[in-house]
Amino acid sequence: MHSDMQHRPSIVLIVLLALLALVLLARPAHSGWSVDPVEIHATNALCPLVAATDDAHQGAIVVWQENTATGGFLRARHVLASGDLDPTWIAPAAVSNFDVARSALGAVRDGVGGAYVWWMESNSLWLTRVSSAGAVASGWPARGRNLGQLPSRTARPLVLTDRGGGVYVGWLNLALAMPQFASLRVHHLGPAGGAAGGWPTGGRSFGYDPADNSTVVSFGMDIGTDGGLWLAWETVRMPLEPGAYLDGELRVHRTTTAGAPAPGWPITGHLVSAYPAFMNFAPRWAPWANAALVAIAADAEGGAYVLSAVGESDPFYSVVFHQTLRRIDGTGAPSAGWAPEGVGVGNVVVPEGADPGAAGSLRLLADGRGGVYAGAPFYMLHSEPGFTFCQIDGAGLALPVRLSAGQNGLEYAPDGTGGMFIASFKPSGATGPNESDSYVWVSQSGGSYYVESVRSYYSTRYGDIGLTATGDGGAIFAWSQLIDRQGVYAVRLNPAGPVTGVNPGPGAASLRLRFVRGQGVVALPSLPGSGDITLSLHDLAGRTVSSVRACAVAGADVAFPGTRDLPGGVYFARASGRGHELHARVIVIH
Repeated sequence: MHSDMQHRPSIVLIVLLALLALVLLARPAHSGWSVDPVEIHATNALCPLVAATDDAHQGAIVVWQENTATGGFLRARHVLASGDLDPTWIAPAAVSNFDVARSALGAVRDGVGGAYVWWMESNSLWLTRVSSAGAVASGWPARGRNLGQLPSRTARPLVLTDRGGGVYVGWLNLALAMPQFASLRVHHLGPAGGAAGGWPTGGRSFGYDPADNSTVVSFGMDIGTDGGLWLAWETVRMPLEPGAYLDGELRVHRTTTAGAPAPGWPITGHLVSAYPAFMNFAPRWAPWANAALVAIAADAEGGAYVLSAVGESDPFYSVVFHQTLRRIDGTGAPSAGWAPEGVGVGNVVVPEGADPGAAGSLRLLADGRGGVYAGAPFYMLHSEPGFTFCQIDGAGLALPVRLSAGQNGLEYAPDGTGGMFIASFKPSGATGPNESDSYVWVSQSGGSYYVESVRSYYSTRYGDIGLTATGDGGAIFAWSQLIDRQGVYAVRLNPAGPVTGVNPGPGAASLRLRFVRGQGVVALPSLPGSGDITLSLHDLAGRTVSSVRACAVAGADVAFPGTRDLPGGVYFARASGRGHELHARVIVIH
């Protein structure tokens, strides 16, 4: 008896230490926002593609390509608003089970805690959906779903959440029989991967008119206030005989959520302007542009802004693009106070007339205050290409706000307060007197920023970046790294600057757990506001062992049903509702 009593504390201590080890194994080397970046994933492999999207709870889903000797795999993790990794995602989620090289990657939210992830394999476009549980969603192939082919591996699609749990995907699609002609192809897909909103399974095509030999050159796309689409495209008329291109057009179209023309709109959209022969193309451009020459952004009044560029050659073999911003109402007519010809917003000179690729595409971003940020590339003789956004108000007047960044890896997002975030990176260091060192960089129009710049010479230090606004005035910025740190990392930026240890969530919210013998696991949630909350309890494998929905009040316990005889171990709880998502862990010892 004496011997048993003497060893019992040692056994309990061993159990506690073992459980603590499991907790540590389930967590990264560093988690929670602090003066150091959060480690999303540790790897010594190059991760040349990174993307991020918000999770609808002030956190983010971070996706990356992790290279292998034969290509690479797509992985994802969920970082919570607190900077902790979601404990119910035990390991990085497999986004696609196919080992292959990829040339582009992006992600958008699905509105319920998951994400739609798109990527390109050469010029082939693929899409999948990752659920909030950290797995490929039901209805989607493990490989991903192939949507179609783009004109080149440097062309890019536009992918937009439809606000109803689905996603719109648009791209330039070459005609099979006549590959010099392209149309704008749009698919509308639902959460299970099928066609959504009344759209046909094969999507819809816009802009291509074989009757007059016109082909789509560039396009823009955005979600309207009614959930339908705003589309804009530029065309040129192909010559019957080899030679210069013929006159082109800028057209704008508005659809219903089913993809049909909105009431009062013709199926071909409205003609906004025409431009004379040549214009947009030089000898080194294909019949379609990798650098989109048009962009569109819905305003808050049922109309839209349209940014377009018309080019002409100069004597030095460059192409000068003249940029114009227009604003139209819901009928396609110029908005009140706006002339049909719009307002000029500057010129872009492209050296040697070469198509600069998707990184040089025009961009538009509504500022949420009735105005818009108009973005265009710039090029300098002795430094890297850059990109600048200028803010223009609802009357067409330029405001003093300008944000610039490098073109490489350009990311941007609205901050929800009338401002925006912009980010870029450079993978390796300076090799000449006018070149910058390697860096990752993000800034907010209000002045906050995060930057890391290190001398790297020819060595690759950074692989790629991802950026997403979190819906509360902040953003999560992620990147991959090979030197000093190895893996994927993230920081959170709020209007006051990088978050270094303060819970960024609004209000006083907390979740505490304890195990009560004879009763089970008991939660003490504290979430401001009113309405039910949902609590779920998970084991180390991520399986749900208990869940309960309750109208919790501060200071009141909520018991997880069926947990009285729960096996000993480490368990994780999630509480969601009232605009919050909280996480906690508990050790069960009998």
